[in-house]
Amino acid sequence: MKTDDATKDSAEIRAMIVRWAGAVRARDIRTILANHSEDILMFDVPPPAQLRGIEAYKKSWEPFFASFGDKGVWDISDIAVHAGGDVAFATALVLCRGCDGVDLSVRLTVGLRKFGGAWNVVHEHHSVPAA
Repeated sequence: MKTDDATKDSAEIRAMIVRWAGAVRARDIRTILANHSEDILMFDVPPPAQLRGIEAYKKSWEPFFASFGDKGVWDISDIAVHAGGDVAFATALVLCRGCDGVDLSVRLTVGLRKFGGAWNVVHEHHSVPAA
């Protein structure tokens, strides 16, 4: 059974992910970066496979937005959060469609740590299922 704190943390993390997805759709880089650790590690679909640090994470969004176009889709679903104490992880599915009309079903896994009472993303992993 979840404690009240775990339920509160799960709801807070879920809301963070929903805000992040909305920021991606809005191309709001400030909100995309919010709640991400300075030393974030990201595994991504396009090269490079591994990015380290908030500046590398920030720069990774530039080519994404260039291909996303005005008609891009970034819909998130099936969010599951598992929180305990000061460590949590969340998973979700993302439908990503760029301006070229290509659909990608992306799996999202986020690792979080609580610092000073606030959740921060320390690891973000995007992947696509093998054909």
